[in-house]
Amino acid sequence: MNTVMESKRILYVDCLRILSIIAVIALHYTAEILTASNDFHTASWWISNFFNSISRFAVPVFFMISGAMILRTEVQSYQAFFKKRIVPLLISLVSWSLIYGLYNQYVILKSEMNGFEFLLDFGYRLLTDRNYVHLWFIYAIIAIYLTVPLLSKWIKACGEKDLRYYLCLWFAVSIGGRLLNDIVERLTGTGISIPLLNIPFFTGYLGYFILGYYLYHFDLPVRMKNRMFNLGVLSFFIAPVATYFVSVQRGVLDEMFYGNYSITTFCMAVGMFVYFQAKEEALNAKLNHKVQKLLGSISKASFSVYLIHLLIEMMVSGKTPLEASLLEAILGLLANIFLILIISYVTVKILNLNKVTTYILFGGRG
Repeated sequence: MNTVMESKRILYVDCLRILSIIAVIALHYTAEILTASNDFHTASWWISNFFNSISRFAVPVFFMISGAMILRTEVQSYQAFFKKRIVPLLISLVSWSLIYGLYNQYVILKSEMNGFEFLLDFGYRLLTDRNYVHLWFIYAIIAIYLTVPLLSKWIKACGEKDLRYYLCLWFAVSIGGRLLNDIVERLTGTGISIPLLNIPFFTGYLGYFILGYYLYHFDLPVRMKNRMFNLGVLSFFIAPVATYFVSVQRGVLDEMFYGNYSITTFCMAVGMFVYFQAKEEALNAKLNHKVQKLLGSISKASFSVYLIHLLIEMMVSGKTPLEASLLEAILGLLANIFLILIISYVTVKILNLNKVTTYILFGGRG
């Protein structure tokens, strides 16, 4: 989903983007089944929980890719940076907030709201990020991009040890603190606030952003990479099973292991990144030019697919029945995910044929 265009394709980054956008589609498609019923023993709930759990790496990986790509370059001009990076995102945010706002009000809700009332409501929702569920990412990435002109200078002044210190502290605050709070809350019914962990610069998605830069630029020891990969694989199995048990305990879906700062999500994201990074040479050797070109095309369209996919999902996809069998649930889910992906990608490519449309809808991005 990173909007930075590279002059030379990095194949493992393309693969990560594609897998992440597929995972995002899976997350949104399975969300309805997971929240529609508290019968945790049905095949449809279990399959939805499984795919939702193992797709949680997507958002952190998108932030990591963005950090790896955008922090490579030095910001020479604030004006040029804002024009190239921030303005396209703002255009996409306004355009798609309007599209989803209109669709929600007049197609889904069958609202009789007049134009003036709609504009007032739309303006409030745009300002407060209440237009549509997935557009939060644009707010988050804009906020991080605003720091890049300063952040890039700080990053380049740091050595590997400095960045490792930052990442360790960010992990303790954002991942460790979240884990501790979740455990205490589920044992006592009340969360825990630790004043020592209230360090703003070491919280939030900025850590994933810097982690992506770190993993991209510094070659870790093989033993460390293997540990990260193994923890990632283990987390892919733990997340759905743990979600089942904590949900049964609470009687409703418990998203402790779904969060972007959960320990399992963190391990999955890092494991995915280091695995595909290590496969760069092998991918280049095994995949021919046409396949690489196709992967590059889908990868470049990932941000646009992210913007449009929920609209496509509402229009064309079918929902998996709660009483579906195991095979029906699996086939139905996979068929709908790839249907949404293909239609979204083809629609984006058609829209990209017109430069004005591309600029208005996607900020000029493919």
